[in-house]
Amino acid sequence: MEDGFVTSQIRQSCQFREFHLKCVSAGNRKAIYYEGLLTAPSIGLKESIKILEPNVLMHGFSTLAVVIFNVCLSNDKEASKVFQLFAAYHHDLRSDDTCEMGESIENQLKAFGAEDLNCNKYGESFKFPDDGVIKTPRCVYGHDYANNLEGDCKNCRLFWICVNIANIL
Repeated sequence: MEDGFVTSQIRQSCQFREFHLKCVSAGNRKAIYYEGLLTAPSIGLKESIKILEPNVLMHGFSTLAVVIFNVCLSNDKEASKVFQLFAAYHHDLRSDDTCEMGESIENQLKAFGAEDLNCNKYGESFKFPDDGVIKTPRCVYGHDYANNLEGDCKNCRLFWICVNIANIL
């Protein structure tokens, strides 16, 4: 199923909402992931994390979304723990795959209408981990993240993906 089609059909009062919720109840990993992202702007990130938690370890996108939502909520210690799980079960934190997954999560949230709300509820609570697992990039302010991120270090890319998501939620 194409993501654009999914996003337009599983929202509240849409054609496949009831079927989608049955898939969530049945434990379908992709449905759980979509539900966690879809509801994040309306019910809040703490509740969305609860929706996504059954997927952690088994579904990389859900695991990374839980990390990002924890960063937005200033739960840097929990974010660090989940970053460590993500690295152990999915991809290196500084890999292209991880950055592409983060960008995909950002785009999916936008497709679900998070950007339209323009709430920026989490800008002030944002706290990226700074420990042995992952560090807040020291070079972050030297990069122009609004332009092409391809030349930036992967740590900065991941940091700015988290910032961008915090700003649209």
